Amino acid sequence: MRVLDRLRLAARPRRPGRLTVLVVVAVGLLGWQGVRLARAYLAQNRAEAALARYDFPAARDQARRAADLRPGKPAVWLLAAQAARRDGDPDAAAAHLRRYAALAGSTPDGRLEDTLQRVQAGDIERDVDDLMAKIDAGHPATEQLLEALAVGSVHVYHFGRARFWVDHLLARFPANPTGRLIRARMDDVLGKLDRATAGCRELVADFPDHREAKALLAGLLFRAQQYPEAAELYEGLWRQRPDELRPLLGLTRCRERMDRADDVRALARELEGRFGGTAEAVLECGRLALTDGRADDAERLLRRAVELAPNDHEAHYQLGLCLERAGKAEEARQHLERYKRIESDLVRLDELLKAVVGNPQDPAPRREAGLICLRNGQPGEALRWLQGALEVAPNDPATRAALAEHFPAQAGPTDARPRTP
Repeated sequence: MRVLDRLRLAARPRRPGRLTVLVVVAVGLLGWQGVRLARAYLAQNRAEAALARYDFPAARDQARRAADLRPGKPAVWLLAAQAARRDGDPDAAAAHLRRYAALAGSTPDGRLEDTLQRVQAGDIERDVDDLMAKIDAGHPATEQLLEALAVGSVHVYHFGRARFWVDHLLARFPANPTGRLIRARMDDVLGKLDRATAGCRELVADFPDHREAKALLAGLLFRAQQYPEAAELYEGLWRQRPDELRPLLGLTRCRERMDRADDVRALARELEGRFGGTAEAVLECGRLALTDGRADDAERLLRRAVELAPNDHEAHYQLGLCLERAGKAEEARQHLERYKRIESDLVRLDELLKAVVGNPQDPAPRREAGLICLRNGQPGEALRWLQGALEVAPNDPATRAALAEHFPAQAGPTDARPRTP
């Protein structure tokens, strides 16, 4: 080979060897994995920071992001469970906790989270002594313990106990939005509307993105006939989440009270188009059609509302009025009588609620409230009332008989004793 050819051959780039390729791939994979780890670490830190500032939706989003990046890391699933529980999503919280347990097994942190999920769902009595001891000892999760006890007490309509736990929660953690929201809701239930509204205003001022507080404030303002301000809140909530019914429903009702007829018609079309399978939306559209004199549309919609919610007193009332105007007197009478029966039950429920507040240790009003809810097709509410009755009187035979008949899996043994703080 001539010298010139040899020089050309030496200068030609060589193909990379197999080892070189493997090294390059390994370095690339390590770099990619390092980026994922860094992103997961950052997301976890952001989730913890969001929890610290009570931004539970943001905490859930960041915890889930960390879990997607590092699905084998138990801590991120525990964090996701805590965020979902504090955001009021028990199903998601339970699912995340199961993922944590599958990775980490039984741990003190996992067992505590399981307890808090159970307590927040209203099953308080078996764990209250242990949680109180942890609170007295200054447990690092004291704020969450008090939160869960307050939320669980409200869940089973133990308003006196809820007030006790909320007072303790806010004495130690005065900014806590969950305690402040519960306090405002209890003031609302007890008819202290001015105080509830003031508390909600303060809460929204401190936490402008707190959707539940804004929704409660909008409802309170609507009932106080402060329609423009309520409409502004409802519209903001709806714009943020157009897939949610209640803000759009609230906005429609506000606009109607403000005599904004064109807006109301447009919003009604939005209601029917987006939520045509929902009883509340169909009822509102039917009521508006009846007000507008569109008899055929009103009858169609109101019949559908009764079909979707056969125990809704307002649906029966509006359909009765519609049928009366259409000359269908006998059918109208049936719906109006049904309306009166349900309305009577609602009045009685209000009386029972006052009786529960006045004498929280008497199981009878709670038991009767549960049976009324059963009669009106609300098994979830009925179970909450009956469980509340069982907590204040674990061996009450009438309550156990009602549970055994309607919720046999919930009747349980008779070995508990109430512990009232």
